[in-house]
Amino acid sequence: MPERRIAILGAGPVGSTLGHKWARAGHTVAFGVKDPSSERAQSLRAHLGEHVLIGSPADALAMSDIAVLAVPGEVVEELIITHAHLLDHKIVIEAANKLPHIQKTLSTKKWADHEPLTSLSTLQAHAPHAQVYRAFNSYGWEPFADPFYQGVQADLFYCGPEGETQTVVEQLITEVGLGPVRLGDVDQVEVVDDVLRLWVTLALLQGKGRDQVALKVLTR
Repeated sequence: MPERRIAILGAGPVGSTLGHKWARAGHTVAFGVKDPSSERAQSLRAHLGEHVLIGSPADALAMSDIAVLAVPGEVVEELIITHAHLLDHKIVIEAANKLPHIQKTLSTKKWADHEPLTSLSTLQAHAPHAQVYRAFNSYGWEPFADPFYQGVQADLFYCGPEGETQTVVEQLITEVGLGPVRLGDVDQVEVVDDVLRLWVTLALLQGKGRDQVALKVLTR
């Protein structure tokens, strides 16, 4: 695949793991963070070296054709609204989850009905020309770092439009080491989010371990 310019908004475990994989695959990766001089940002720079750039979200988005939203779920909607003009007309991969709903689940050991984990509607309202995908949200960072389980490659479930941009997104998934499985267009976002609910139930609620569980489609 040709070199891509990828903006990753957020430098937490998910964003930094994805950025490392994509930089190693030869893409230009720019991290957009609230404070580029922070200890976390400087640690990331030291770890990844000259392969990545670190700046503000606006700086990262301005130089990219793909945007990955990997910030905490409680700030993603504000980020979308603030930078909507820079997100529009790009491939946008929403990897963020609304964490309060997950934290509530972990404390109560029960999923609440009809609590959306995605900010898809905000993206569609404020960046209507973006090609939006829901991906990289259904696991923690551990399966991205090591996607093989006893020699078997884990799958990543996602949704989004068909066409040329789908090919780009699937190649990015493959470069992380996962098998891409499209569940449909963005009207299937709840199905993708149900994969997250299943992973959290197995890995966290049942205590199997964040680095011990991933999912695979088996066919005949």
